[in-house]
Amino acid sequence: MTIKPVGDDYLVRPAYPQGRMDHDFYAWRDTWAGERLRWPEGVRLGIWLQLAIEWFPLDMSGTPFLPVGAPSRPWPDTQTYTQRDYGNRIGVYRLLDALSERKVSASAFLNARVAERYPILLDHLLDDGLEIVAAGLDAAAIHHEGLSEAAEREMIAEALALFSARGISPVAWHSPSWSQSTRTPRLLREAGILAMADWGNDEAPYRFATDAGSILSLPSSYELSDRELLANRHYRLDEFLDALIGAAQRLLREAEDSGQGRLLTLNLSPWLMGQPYRIAAFEHLLEQLFALPGTASVTVPQIVTASRNL
Repeated sequence: MTIKPVGDDYLVRPAYPQGRMDHDFYAWRDTWAGERLRWPEGVRLGIWLQLAIEWFPLDMSGTPFLPVGAPSRPWPDTQTYTQRDYGNRIGVYRLLDALSERKVSASAFLNARVAERYPILLDHLLDDGLEIVAAGLDAAAIHHEGLSEAAEREMIAEALALFSARGISPVAWHSPSWSQSTRTPRLLREAGILAMADWGNDEAPYRFATDAGSILSLPSSYELSDRELLANRHYRLDEFLDALIGAAQRLLREAEDSGQGRLLTLNLSPWLMGQPYRIAAFEHLLEQLFALPGTASVTVPQIVTASRNL
């Protein structure tokens, strides 16, 4: 399907009553308010590894913006396109080997068109036991306010149909480039999705209210992603490791002080982290993180169970 905005409406900010948040999805809370997470005995910090496995089409429209990591030079930007494709051909297998050797679980944030176009890769992901989180159609299929509701509903339905064709029924969703329209949470819930990982404003799940029922918002930190730290901020590998291990140590301390479990989400891109000069750093990161007392790798079912009282 061709995705086109209905006009320039997505550039216009709606008016909200003074003194309110910009939406009615949830009541604001601070980090001390209410119960956080209850992990199994002995676990204080759940670590959710998210592998961003994407397809970046060559003919992206750039509407309403170019996706994060998209080819941006004049068409065809084969330099960027093939670097991203390297992640699906080579880099991801290095990550899978590192996870398997250390018996660490992870979720594949998978574009539906990867499942369609790269069935061999999908087979490897399933054989390695990765959980599939539906990550939209492809990296260019941006959810935004300029879409009609019918078009956005069709995007979600098409993505889920592509997964269903391979016998996969994801319960969680991640929108390409962390982008949503004001309708997205409701449309996801109507389509049977129970959780989404698009909003980066918390470190624990919370409930979104929609007209179709509530949907669980799962933390997904762009701030700690390899795309942000390595590609955008140009961290050295030792700085990258220090940042993530430091984050885990701080969260463990807060869990101990508060008596409430904590969650660390790490979003990783195979075209970045799967490079031969970076994979040793990823292996070291896994060893350091899971050597910390009280840590455990988690996926969506464990997070939902730990959030059951929300």
